[in-house]
Amino acid sequence: MGLLGALAGLPLAPLKGLLGLARHVEQQADQERQRELAELQAELLELQVQHDEQHAGEAELASKEAELLEKIGALAGARGEGGQE
Repeated sequence: MGLLGALAGLPLAPLKGLLGLARHVEQQADQERQRELAELQAELLELQVQHDEQHAGEAELASKEAELLEKIGALAGARGEGGQE
């Protein structure tokens, strides 16, 4: 049945290849979102350090923090829409 099974599955080979490619693209997109999220979290941590050391004004820090948290929320939302987690 090995040869017969292989021949019977031959018409589905392009579909299997397309599904494999889609999985690969999805994994790459997820890795990119994770990288961006890590960068934003690092920026947020640096902002906290600046706040603790008083290198910037309260209003400026609050504005930057709100912007970073909004970006993090958008990335987390985009990740949740994909049905993963």
